[in-house]
Amino acid sequence: MIDRSHHSVLVVDDNPSTRYATARTLRAAGFNTVEAAAGAEALELVEFVSAAVLDVHLPDLLGFEVCRLLRKRAATASLPVVHVSAVFVSPAEQAAGMEAGADAYMVAPVDPEALVATLDHLIEERPMTTQH
Repeated sequence: MIDRSHHSVLVVDDNPSTRYATARTLRAAGFNTVEAAAGAEALELVEFVSAAVLDVHLPDLLGFEVCRLLRKRAATASLPVVHVSAVFVSPAEQAAGMEAGADAYMVAPVDPEALVATLDHLIEERPMTTQH
């Protein structure tokens, strides 16, 4: 079991209420959180976190593209990424998210316990040398 207080999760969602609710859930579970409303902002903040919860439908870049860009950077190539979407929910879209490099894909509304368990697992499996 990881010590969540030693880990920050980047919550990326253009919907302020959804972003707030997700971040609040993660803080209640013991994680630190960093928030971003768009893909470009996420790309600036992501090097200082242990994982990212990434909405697919963002105003500037699709979450799929953000994930592909993260996988190309040495510092974030192994960063756990959980895609979340209420819009891109078809099996083909979920497959596209996984092909873009996501570690998990969840359809909103996301069960808070499932999200926390997924993050725990992904962070625990991540190489120790790159955790934040």
